[in-house]
Amino acid sequence: MESLTPRLLPFLLLWIPLALAGLGLGAFIEFTRAGDALQREGTTLHRIVSQRVEQHDAHLTSLAAVLASSNAESASFRAVIEAMQRFYPRIAAVELIENVSGGGVSPNLADFDPAALSARVGALAPGQAVTLASRSGSPFYALVKRVPDSGHGPRALVLVIDARLLTEPEGGLPGDAGLKLSDAAGTAIVQHDWPLAQRAPIPDLTFAKALGSRSQPLLLELARRPAFAELLPPGLLFGWPVAAGLSLFLLLTVLRERRASRRAREAVRLHEHDARLAHAMRVNTVGEMASGIAHEITQPLTAILSQSQAGLRLAKSGTAASGDLIGVLEANVRHARRAGEILERLRAYVTRREPQRQPQDLNRIVSNVVELSQRDLQERGVALRLDLNEPGPRALLDRVSIEQVVHNLVRNAAEAVEAMPAGRREIVLATRLVDGEAEISVADDGPGIAEADMARLFEPFFTTKSSGMGLGLPLCERLVETAGGRIAVRNGPERGAVFTVRFPALAVELGLAAE
Repeated sequence: MESLTPRLLPFLLLWIPLALAGLGLGAFIEFTRAGDALQREGTTLHRIVSQRVEQHDAHLTSLAAVLASSNAESASFRAVIEAMQRFYPRIAAVELIENVSGGGVSPNLADFDPAALSARVGALAPGQAVTLASRSGSPFYALVKRVPDSGHGPRALVLVIDARLLTEPEGGLPGDAGLKLSDAAGTAIVQHDWPLAQRAPIPDLTFAKALGSRSQPLLLELARRPAFAELLPPGLLFGWPVAAGLSLFLLLTVLRERRASRRAREAVRLHEHDARLAHAMRVNTVGEMASGIAHEITQPLTAILSQSQAGLRLAKSGTAASGDLIGVLEANVRHARRAGEILERLRAYVTRREPQRQPQDLNRIVSNVVELSQRDLQERGVALRLDLNEPGPRALLDRVSIEQVVHNLVRNAAEAVEAMPAGRREIVLATRLVDGEAEISVADDGPGIAEADMARLFEPFFTTKSSGMGLGLPLCERLVETAGGRIAVRNGPERGAVFTVRFPALAVELGLAAE
């Protein structure tokens, strides 16, 4: 669980805002769609209602034309009224007011204020029409049109309109939509679910537009509040977070793989850099050991020359026995092989190649380093004492790399004791098996290492030498860690410094430690 937390936390920090942003955008889109739908429904209803109120004006015009050629009691006038109410149920009543100022009001007009009705008719010119709201707030309004006066005073035709049927949409409004129809004075003639009930804090969708009729300047308004499930349908509410999470997971996986690939390339680059640096240091070391190597090779060559001259004299004398010549040749073979081994170690040490880990005897590694370093140590006046475990501890190593590490530690120890009195110019090179690990230690009798410098010895470019580059010990640490081991340093119990290199021992892995 703890290993998942570093990966899960960044994912959640990205996924939660992304999911919320996607849901917010989706809700906004759905809100916009619902608003567009309401605008379309409102526009359709506005067109229908406008056509209906225009029909009212046409009805009044037809009635006025019939009235001009007859009277209110004529059969033709009554027939037109009956047909009108039969085909248009929203026309609740049709009345002809012969004398508005006389105070007589038909029962069909009882819901309208007589004084207001008289004032409206009196202010109209013949042929003009106006609307009048009911005084009780009922969903009816009167459409009043002035017609030519009779001998008894002003006359007017009145249509009583049921506004509920006037605003009834053909296809129906959404069940949660509110509707309101108001006259020019702002008085509500009909209201359906208005104002909206208070529900979730979601903005209202609205539509408002005045009718185009001059005689009935009514204002049509629609409003609705979308439900939460409408703005965030299940497909969006659950599908988007899942899709966003999967997409983000894939993106983070790709980025993580790219970072891992980049780190791998960087590791390869560092490895190649270390290999080049190790090769350069080996070449530099060979330059420092050139005189010692020449001395090592000179010894077997001198022996070969001496033995060959002696054999040649015996052969020329004619008195040499075959056994004498065989002994000379066998000695030459031994010395030639020794010279070849010295050159082979030198070639392997200098050759730039990839590490090849194989089972190695640490005593052999120490012996090879001793042969390479002996001449340099003799010139410095440094004594080398060996303390080797028998049998030699074995580990899975690249022999050349570890020989380079040990040689570098031996050379550092030689430089540390070179300025010491003759009795303290000693290096102890030891191998042992400790707690299932194969160990090589290099101890010197020098001044030791200051505590302030101890923690920084393996930092690149840190050095206590006036002419050092500070790369030897960091490279040794890298080579040892590459082989699966570790390197450490401490000051000796009395004086000097002790460097230890440890690797997993093959004897323990094979179950042979007890032997």
